[in-house]
Amino acid sequence: MPGLSSLYQFFNPDTCHASIHMLRWKDRPLQCPRCHSHHVGPWGTYPYRPGVKRYWCKDCRRTFNDLTHTLLAQSKRSFPHWILATFLLCLSCSSRRIARELGVHPCTSYRWGWWLRHAALSYETERQLEGTVEADDLYHTAGNKGQAKQGGKKSLGRRARGRRKKREPGRGH
Repeated sequence: MPGLSSLYQFFNPDTCHASIHMLRWKDRPLQCPRCHSHHVGPWGTYPYRPGVKRYWCKDCRRTFNDLTHTLLAQSKRSFPHWILATFLLCLSCSSRRIARELGVHPCTSYRWGWWLRHAALSYETERQLEGTVEADDLYHTAGNKGQAKQGGKKSLGRRARGRRKKREPGRGH
């Protein structure tokens, strides 16, 4: 399969980080993701993340890397885990199957799938639907009916009913 052969190159950390660097900074110069300054220089590597290069911003005096302000910025798992999870998610595998394949807890794989789906959706927010759109079993709130105008709780215009238990305060009360 051509997909799997291109997937294997990402299991080498150096090749993976070089690809991420090329994808993030394609045709623009390297800049600080916080202050957008171009006055940056190399600042070594991380001992706990092989292949990730650090950079020093001379304006805001902070370090960053190619993953700063991305989905993978603070992840404790390695890139092969994320690449394989993304690949299995694109194959429409369930979160339980992804957890079984990667050796992680099902809650972890569910959270990863949620993050990956929402990261993919964040790039598609500007696109509008056209033509006939058909949806099945869709719950869509079409307004703020029943909500307070300024946010917070809506005033009922009366005293709230006392539905809580009349007991001494403590654990569970």
